Amino acid sequence: MSHTWSTIPLLPLRCILEHLSTEDALAAMSVCRHWRDAIHVYEGHKELLKLRVKQLEKCKFVSRVFKKNVRKLHLYIDCNEPEIDKFMNLVFPQFFDSPNLEEILFIGPSYMQLSNHVPFIKLKSRVQIESLVYKNIQSLKKLGFMGCGMAAVKNENERYSNKQVEYYSRPLKFNTILAMADTILSSTNQHLMRYSTITHLIVDYEQLSTSSLITLSQLKSFRYLTLNITNRKPALQRIDWETMHDFYKYSLRVTVNIIAVPYRRFEDIMQNVLVEGLRLISLKVMFCKSLYTPLLSHISRLYQNTLQEVIWADCPYDSSDPYHRVVRPLRQAQPDTYAHVNPFVLLCWQCMHLQRLAIHGYWVWQYDLLGFVRLRKGLMQLEISAIYHKQDRFHNMIQLSEEGAIRVLCGDQPPPVDPEYVQEVNEYTDFKWRPTPWSSLHPGLRARATLQQRIDYVVSEARVPTGVVHKLNGETTAIATTEDSLQLSIKISIQHLVIYGVKSKLR
Repeated sequence: MSHTWSTIPLLPLRCILEHLSTEDALAAMSVCRHWRDAIHVYEGHKELLKLRVKQLEKCKFVSRVFKKNVRKLHLYIDCNEPEIDKFMNLVFPQFFDSPNLEEILFIGPSYMQLSNHVPFIKLKSRVQIESLVYKNIQSLKKLGFMGCGMAAVKNENERYSNKQVEYYSRPLKFNTILAMADTILSSTNQHLMRYSTITHLIVDYEQLSTSSLITLSQLKSFRYLTLNITNRKPALQRIDWETMHDFYKYSLRVTVNIIAVPYRRFEDIMQNVLVEGLRLISLKVMFCKSLYTPLLSHISRLYQNTLQEVIWADCPYDSSDPYHRVVRPLRQAQPDTYAHVNPFVLLCWQCMHLQRLAIHGYWVWQYDLLGFVRLRKGLMQLEISAIYHKQDRFHNMIQLSEEGAIRVLCGDQPPPVDPEYVQEVNEYTDFKWRPTPWSSLHPGLRARATLQQRIDYVVSEARVPTGVVHKLNGETTAIATTEDSLQLSIKISIQHLVIYGVKSKLR
C-alpha cells in the first residue's frame, strides 16, 4: 500500500496542523477529505480567532468551524455601518456557543489604517455585546475597544434579534440615552459586575471619564487599565485619579500607549493624561517617528516609584538621506550640552522599579547601554536592537539633534558587538543579556514594515498590561507590580530549594 499525504495518520497530521494560522488552516481544508476531518478534530481547538468584519462569508464559515473551542476573539472592523450590522446579526451571535471566552477585542478602522482621518466607529449592537460579556461572566478576563465604542440602545427590539441574545439579555437593563457613565459598560448593570472576572480593560483615552471609571469600579477583579492615545482631534480631558482611590480597594494599574502621535501633541498628553495621582506602571510609545526628551523627564519625575516598563519603538526610517537621522533639529547649535545626554540614562537612574526597557528604531551608544544596567540593576528585560561602539560614528548628527538621539534608517546594517562588551553588561544584570538580532524583531519593527505588521505589533503590546515576565517551570508569568514580583520571587526561591533537595537525595 502506497503512502500519500491523504493517508497520514491523524496524530502526525495534528502535529503539522496545530502550527497553522487560521488562513492556512482554511487552505488545508481544501486538500482532501482526510485533512478536512483533521482540521475539524484538531484545529477546531484554535485558541485565538481573528476575523475581519468585511469578509462576511468567510467569517460565517470560520465561526462555524472554530466557535466551540475558541478562547480569544479579535474583530477587525474594516467596513461601513450596514456591513457591521450584518456581521453582528449573522456572525457575532454564533459565539454565544463558545463556552469559555477569555478575551474579546474590537479593533476599529482608525487602528487598521493608523490614521486620524478615519472616523471613530460607534457600535450599535450594545445589547448583543454586553449579553456576550455577561454570558461569559465567569471566564472573560480581557475586554477591549480600540478605535470604536458602544452607542446607546435605541429600543428594546434589539433583544429579539437572536434566541441566544434574547435569553442572555433578560437580566440586563440599558439606557436609551448614552451617558458618560455608560461609555464602556452600562451603569444599570452594576449589580452583575461584582460577579465578573474581567481583570484588564483596553480603551481609547477619549472614551474614558471619571464617571465611567466609577461604574467600572464595580468589577471586583478589575486591576489593569490600558489607555490608548492616537492622533484623533478631540481634546484630552483630565481624569480625577485622586477620587478613584476611594472607589478602588486595590489601586488601578494603568498602562498608557501613545500610538502614531506627532511630538507636537506630547505637551497636551503631559498636561492632561500623565498627571499626579495616576498609577502608571507602563508607557509604550509606538510609531510616533520621534523621541521626546521632556516626556521621558516628565514620567521619570512623576512615576519614579511606580513605573516598571518603558517601550519606545519605531520601525527604521524609510530614507537614505543621512540628515533624516536627526530626530528634531536644534534651532541653535549647542555643542556638549546636557541635552545631548541619552535621555534614557536619566530614566534608569530615577525609576527605582523599572524592570523592562525596550528601544527600537534609534541608535544607542554601547556605553549608554552599560549605564542603563549599572544604574538600574533590577532590569529583567532589556531590548536594544541598534547598538554602535564608536562614539564618533554619529557625533555630528547628535550635535544637531534636539533629543540627543538619532534614527535608524532602512539601509542601515547592525554592526557586530564585541563579546567582551556583552560579558561586561552581564556582570550587572540578573539575566543573560545579548543584543536583539534584527532578524528576531517583530515584523512591525523591521525595515519597510507593512501597515498590517505594525497594527499587529500595536495590538500585541496593547493586550499585555506590562511585558515584564519571569519564567517559572518553563511557563511565562507576567509581573505587573512590586508586590506580585515579591510573591513570585518567594515562589521561585521555594522551588529552587525543593529542586536542590531532590537532587541532593538522588545523589
